Amino acid sequence: MTKLLNLVIILLAAALIAVILLPQIEENRPRVVRFACDSTVAGLPLIVGVEQGMFADNRVIPELHFYSDPDQALADLFAGEYDVGIFPWTTAIRHVAEGGETLRVFMSGEFRATLPVDAIIVPAASKIKDIPGLQRRKLGYPPQLRHCIKPFLLQTGLPVELVTTTELSLSELLPQLAAGEIDAAWLLEPLICELDTVAFRVLESGALPRHVSAPFPGAAVGFSTEYMNDNKVLLSRLKLATDAASAFADAQQDSARNLMARYLPGMGQTFGACRLPDYQRLVEINKPSIRTLAARLAVAGAIAEDFDTDRMFVPPARMTR
Repeated sequence: MTKLLNLVIILLAAALIAVILLPQIEENRPRVVRFACDSTVAGLPLIVGVEQGMFADNRVIPELHFYSDPDQALADLFAGEYDVGIFPWTTAIRHVAEGGETLRVFMSGEFRATLPVDAIIVPAASKIKDIPGLQRRKLGYPPQLRHCIKPFLLQTGLPVELVTTTELSLSELLPQLAAGEIDAAWLLEPLICELDTVAFRVLESGALPRHVSAPFPGAAVGFSTEYMNDNKVLLSRLKLATDAASAFADAQQDSARNLMARYLPGMGQTFGACRLPDYQRLVEINKPSIRTLAARLAVAGAIAEDFDTDRMFVPPARMTR
């Protein structure tokens, strides 16, 4: 009888230990996170976080998936194909404005006018001398700038009917410009730092902050509301990892460029000249600039109506344990 009682006590103790410890073990185990990553320098915090081990240090197993179309990638995130992503702010804003789900943002990348990461390029021998010279010309742009075209034309005073705009993939822009299929190309880094200055010249640097909105909110890092609610344990890990990656990139820009050169085409020999966006942590995000961008998009007809962008941000308390 005593042996049976001891056995029961041992089994009950083991069960109690399991009840206490198993949830903690489950909570602390590494988790796979599928990241949708932009194919420009906007991917900075994810690439640095992977290469410098910030995600691994915070028990996140990262899977990077580079996309070519940000609108489709954002739709895929809400469909459950990705967990977290970096998207153009214009894409995220338009998705909400058109009645779609809200990207819950916890980090933002700003394109500074002093260190522009975009430029409009023309062939070296082109007769186009300034922005007004784009009238009756073909302007190519990448999918990342899809929703910037209308505010750009409005702010520059270029008649929509007199400028032919053509969306091309990042890899197609310079070959199409060289072949004469388009007359100008709106580029993002790292395509600018690798530019052949014998064949091409910069018509205008920093067109985004100059003509669309300044300072220009370039990239939003976030996840769906559903993901935020279902993965509470992961939120602080994501914040710690991306904050560390941003701090590293800010303090050691050359090293950050070198890391990005392993992923982005065109950053081989010329990565040292590549300009990087300024990434802001959740409490540092320039929210007024994002509200201004949404208003500019609405005025230009790029989105149906303006709305309060503040609801897109993750409450800071949700990103801490």
